[in-house]
Amino acid sequence: MSDVRSQSPDPRRVVEELAGRLCTWDRWRRDDGVGALHLVNEAKRLEASAAIRSGAAFSLGFELRAELPQPPGSGRLNPQHVMTELPSDAGPDSAGSVFADDMLLMAVHAATHWDALSHCFHGGKMYGGIDAAEVTTQGAARNDILPAARRLVTRGVLADVARHRGVEVLPPGYGIGADELREVLDAQGVEVRPGDALLIRTGLLGATKVSGRWAEFAQSGPLVPNTPGVAPDALPLLGELGVCAIACDNWAVEQLTGGEPFFPVHELALVYMGMLLGENFELDGLADACAAAGRYEFFFAGQPLPIVGGVGGPVNPMAVL
Repeated sequence: MSDVRSQSPDPRRVVEELAGRLCTWDRWRRDDGVGALHLVNEAKRLEASAAIRSGAAFSLGFELRAELPQPPGSGRLNPQHVMTELPSDAGPDSAGSVFADDMLLMAVHAATHWDALSHCFHGGKMYGGIDAAEVTTQGAARNDILPAARRLVTRGVLADVARHRGVEVLPPGYGIGADELREVLDAQGVEVRPGDALLIRTGLLGATKVSGRWAEFAQSGPLVPNTPGVAPDALPLLGELGVCAIACDNWAVEQLTGGEPFFPVHELALVYMGMLLGENFELDGLADACAAAGRYEFFFAGQPLPIVGGVGGPVNPMAVL
């Protein structure tokens, strides 16, 4: 277990100490909003296609439901599906074409989604040193979700930390650090390469679906929950490996230990590394299939909805083994 935050008398220093080391603002163009997705190109997608062997496909998206996964008081509206036209509206004797139609209202970050590079800020800046004022009531003028919608098809790798530890779900507040990620990937016999999307399984989403304890899964008030996730000290390794995006089966990707909101992984990954974060990913079915096949790489299609100005994007990611 890793909990870098508790090792410092000032937890905010975690971000200050790692920001300069992890910053990629000068590696690519600062103003195109692409960030680490620059590592995903045609050659990378051809490499990803070689990971398809059985053709088995897995949806990693949480079902769009009116009551889940956000608990009451979360501030994020779960998907509300409303019918706007019914066949009965036409009447039984209608001679014309008859249709049904519907609409969806939801918080962009409610279900399975990616955080855009304009979702989080540090020192009044977002990725590339762009001023936070570029995000207004009209949305994000810079660093919105569109580049991810146009690029995010690549090779995926699963790090099944929960299975490696022999548990259904990692303990509350458990931090997955660099040493543990290396250990898990080595044990699985899989190599992470530049441009890969890394999916990290804690077991939390699946366990919460069984227990129904959603108030402990997501923030539902002023305090964050106490949940397992990625620790800040994993980020230098992910940067070294060239990961373009990380996603988890939890609410915030990162390790949370309760208390006042503090998201160092968000600040470092989004603001300084240009690395997308994916939340509320369904990983249990994929994990079972990977374990049965003895391989943890796959073709990954994770394009979010192309929301102009969106600081995030809902997604139904697909993994093909």
